[in-house]
Amino acid sequence: MSSNEPTFLGIDVGTSSVKAGFVSSDGRGLLQTSAEYPTFYGQDGEVEQNAFDWWNAATRAVQTLVKQAPHLARAVQAVSVSCQAPTLFGVDRHGRPVGRGLIWMDRQAEPVCRRVLREHAEYVHHYSCNRIDPYYMLSKLVWQKQYHPQDYTRTDSYLSINGWLVYQLTGSRLMDVTNANLTQLLNVYTLNWDRGIFNRLDLNLDKMPPVVSCGTAAGIIRPELARLWGLPPQTVVASGCVDGSAAPLGLGLSAEGDVFEMSGTSSGIGVILSNPRFCPNLSLMKHVREDKWFLKGSTSCSGGALKWYRDQVDQLADPDCFQTYSLLAQESPPGAGGVLFLPYLNGERAPLWDSRLWGVCLGFSSATRKKDLLRAILEGTAYALRTILEEFPANQKQSDVILGTGGGYSSALWSQIKADVLGRTICARKTTFDAAVLGSAYIAMEAVGVPVPKPPRDTEEVLYHPDSALSSVYGRNYRQFQKAYQATRVLFHEEDEP
Repeated sequence: MSSNEPTFLGIDVGTSSVKAGFVSSDGRGLLQTSAEYPTFYGQDGEVEQNAFDWWNAATRAVQTLVKQAPHLARAVQAVSVSCQAPTLFGVDRHGRPVGRGLIWMDRQAEPVCRRVLREHAEYVHHYSCNRIDPYYMLSKLVWQKQYHPQDYTRTDSYLSINGWLVYQLTGSRLMDVTNANLTQLLNVYTLNWDRGIFNRLDLNLDKMPPVVSCGTAAGIIRPELARLWGLPPQTVVASGCVDGSAAPLGLGLSAEGDVFEMSGTSSGIGVILSNPRFCPNLSLMKHVREDKWFLKGSTSCSGGALKWYRDQVDQLADPDCFQTYSLLAQESPPGAGGVLFLPYLNGERAPLWDSRLWGVCLGFSSATRKKDLLRAILEGTAYALRTILEEFPANQKQSDVILGTGGGYSSALWSQIKADVLGRTICARKTTFDAAVLGSAYIAMEAVGVPVPKPPRDTEEVLYHPDSALSSVYGRNYRQFQKAYQATRVLFHEEDEP
């Protein structure tokens, strides 16, 4: 690209790492990098992260980009950040974090959902089009006020993760509409905070920042941070969005009925809508486009199960071992030698919404080999996706082809297993450039009035068609998967019995 062509910086703060990349004004991904950060787990459903770990990882990632391509950094006009969501995270009146952020996997608010919020369920469903669950910030907020009132009192503003980075970069406190939607405090019909729920639960509306559109310019980067990151002093910072909303934009999906799957630490299948609708076992999410929404069902653990196997069973430090795992799993036959894996390592979100579930491995024997266990993990996560796909409303327009993106689609075996289990053609977009980073960069363009291009078509797309010869095998195993869930659910819920 020419030296005077503008570039845009997209950043995605995911569940386990920050990805950052330079994107050209015609929509091409030019260069990207990543930086990991830790997650803190507890015995009572705690899944927390440190706000400065997000910030420091973003700084490392951007500085690496700038060092590798200073000419691209000098041409940056705007930056936008997408993030994992929802997260309960607050800052005090001085802008200092009030404790760690409780990310989407945190389940500490389960007692609140069962006791405090049950009486408000119908009202919440009406204005938010989402079910009550510890996944959403509403439950976490009520839990914090009840069990940690000192943190609630100290909090001056609740921010999303990208809102925290925007605040660091510009000093502006705001929340983009896609993150606001996942707080479950937003009225999806007015796109403003729902005063009724604040009044019902005696929550302080003043602690919530203004809701803005994703492409809103939040401000100009602070001079000292422009120097720290190595960006031009007049770089515009956009308000940003949820990573799950950035990815469809980066993939060019905005037509009603488009179906997509994002495969990463967790996985999720979504379908684009023209209007909000309540579907009890799925999440309604806001598309970046003002007139679009999407229904999405997300698992709690997908690629994360392979990461768990790498870290805890194999105890490897090799980040590239997943391709080796895929090749090894390919040596195991469909059905994984009779091994069934229930991927509920962190409870489960859609469509079960059950935080008391745990991972289960059934059917292994002295004849079971590592290849069978690895294939069982791949198949089990695909069965979990099928339970979501079956929740899509029958009267909802949807494509016969699922566009797949994310790290999981680097595995041809996993992609084919998904096609076979779901019974649909998978169009795997093979690209080294992250869709959420690309979508974030497109939002940065909007913030400075640059027309958003169509996503580039120079990426490789591979079609995986369902193999009808395997439908009976996977159909039988899927039914066993469902029975295994019902049987083990009883064990995990024994404390509910009188």
